[in-house]
Amino acid sequence: MTVILDPHIKHSDNYFVFSEGEDYAAQGYDEEGNKINVFVQDPNEDADFVGTCWPGESVWIDFLNEKAQEYWGNLY
Repeated sequence: MTVILDPHIKHSDNYFVFSEGEDYAAQGYDEEGNKINVFVQDPNEDADFVGTCWPGESVWIDFLNEKAQEYWGNLY
């Protein structure tokens, strides 16, 4: 058996890891009042970067963001 941590997060409000991540991010704002996101952001838009992976449309945790690290760690 091989155990993995799969960072492909289904981009769906019906998937708790995504919806709770969005809610978690909404609790924090930077000094300018911008929402601190936990998912990787699209550099061309003010939105999560959405790509395609095995669950379909997916987002990824921004591991360089301390708030994202905290959220991901709280899942375990």
